[in-house]
Amino acid sequence: MPLELHSLAIGLAALAVGAIPLALDNLYYRDILTFIALYSILGLGLNIVVGYAGLLDLGYIAFYAIGAYTIAWFTAQAHLLPFWAVFPLAVGGGAVFGILLGAPTLRLRPDYLAMVTMGFGEIVRITINNLDPITNGPRGITAIPRPDLGFFKITNPSQLHFLIIGVAVMTAFVAVRLADSRIGRGWTYTREDEVAAEATGVNTVRMKLLAFAIGAAFASLAGSFFSTKMLMVAPESFTWWESLSVLIIVALGGMGSIPGVILGAVVVVALPEVFRNFFDYRMLVLGVVLILMTLFRPKGIWPAAPYRVRTVPTFPGAGERRPEDLTVGPSPFPLEAKEATARGSDVLLEARGVTMRFGGVSALTNVSLLIRPGEIVSLIGPNGAGKTTFLNVMAGVYSPTGGSITFDGRPLTGLRPNAVATLGIARTFQNIRLFPELTVIENVAAGLHCRTTANSIDAVLHTAHERAEEQAIWQHSLRFLDFVGLGQRAAEIAKNLPYGSQRRLEIARALATSPQLLVLDEPAAGMTPGEAAELIGLIKTIRRSGVTVLLIEHHMDVVMSISDRVVVLNYGQIIAQGSPEEVQENPAVIEAYLGREDEDD
Repeated sequence: MPLELHSLAIGLAALAVGAIPLALDNLYYRDILTFIALYSILGLGLNIVVGYAGLLDLGYIAFYAIGAYTIAWFTAQAHLLPFWAVFPLAVGGGAVFGILLGAPTLRLRPDYLAMVTMGFGEIVRITINNLDPITNGPRGITAIPRPDLGFFKITNPSQLHFLIIGVAVMTAFVAVRLADSRIGRGWTYTREDEVAAEATGVNTVRMKLLAFAIGAAFASLAGSFFSTKMLMVAPESFTWWESLSVLIIVALGGMGSIPGVILGAVVVVALPEVFRNFFDYRMLVLGVVLILMTLFRPKGIWPAAPYRVRTVPTFPGAGERRPEDLTVGPSPFPLEAKEATARGSDVLLEARGVTMRFGGVSALTNVSLLIRPGEIVSLIGPNGAGKTTFLNVMAGVYSPTGGSITFDGRPLTGLRPNAVATLGIARTFQNIRLFPELTVIENVAAGLHCRTTANSIDAVLHTAHERAEEQAIWQHSLRFLDFVGLGQRAAEIAKNLPYGSQRRLEIARALATSPQLLVLDEPAAGMTPGEAAELIGLIKTIRRSGVTVLLIEHHMDVVMSISDRVVVLNYGQIIAQGSPEEVQENPAVIEAYLGREDEDD
């Protein structure tokens, strides 16, 4: 069923369920369903922050309070604006506060982030409690009018009940659209492996800020309707326990699962009401339920699907072509750096006097080298020689202590890894860093993230630009999988691939960024001789396709069979460079690898 018809069916079903209390003439059931809808909105917002982006926010209810008090102050306290005019300010204000909180804190470790957000929630509550001239302090704001939508004024609780259910359905629809978009995948990549996501060009800081902003906007949206339902707001409605309750909804239902969050809201709101006659024990029952869920169903009542692309799109010839019959070809998305090199620059990357110290240890000392377009250059050396450190300096993981690196005439110093990837440098890792719980094709699609531009509004509205871009993403992801010989395995979970295939998948993901320079960090490590021979053929094909290769490798058969030049590092310094034959016969290189022969022997 198309997404639009599926969403319409869910919306009609929700409205039908919402009509049951009215049909039974039971106002108590109506209020329970209204609060389930409000907590579903809250849960869907926190699910973006926790379930998708993997950020622990323990002060989430503060944004709920911001939305509620914004509506209350403008419509009831100051009598300045009607609901329809204040509503955008309330939701937008929540998003702004989410950005203000996230900007200085999202680089913190998860445990520190949890403490900071919990502190923020308490600061907001205490401020509301003490800001008597504006908020009426502990007394709160009363006599809040029903929503005036401009074209229709809500006059009774039953109308408000259906309005809140409708808003909850629309919120779920927005959450579904975001989850199944480039934005949702960006959040997932960030949650699964932030280092790998940055290396493929995902701006993880921006993705986390966006998650905080949208999650806060959802909470403020719920707060806006909470205030009009209760007709008053007071600080005790926004305690830390409320934040914990929303987190329980997400965890109980299933992190990252939209149906799970809604079921979680049903359980958390309805279960205490079921045990209302046992008031002293109802929280005990909820605690026992949570313990049992943790033991027997740790992923929640309705766990998120193991991957988002449930039906892999198919295209003519997918998986039927051999790597040697293909070239990487031009990207369907613009790459400014590639155009610059096409103007005829004879140096692609230049390192000048690069030095990297960690405290008193010098990992790199005055390292200088050139890489020209179309070369395969190998960087070799014993363990601990500084090869991966140089790669990390070049890729933006470290900022060098001294010296500089330029790529296509542009300085790399000070750039974050995602910016380096966007310029046209792609890398793999010594220890494979895939997104193991995602499909093979979704891993490759990560490489296209930095070449695409559809934003959250495009995703929600499903614009023509977003549809065309999504089609291109999956089509070209399959093309890169064909290139490395994995086209037939596009729908498999990445962690289920054999080791050699995982290596090729990582190369496909790197190639999807449309690099000018591909940096391979020990790609032959752990490979059988047959797999290593296939790797050699693949690297040669990559070079024929116009991509320059920097190879860091210990496997000398691979290095000597494909390199145009070899650069040797030892103790952080270059001790030799030249053709494979020249380096192989260099006494300094022989000594570095084999040690100096004792003259007395």
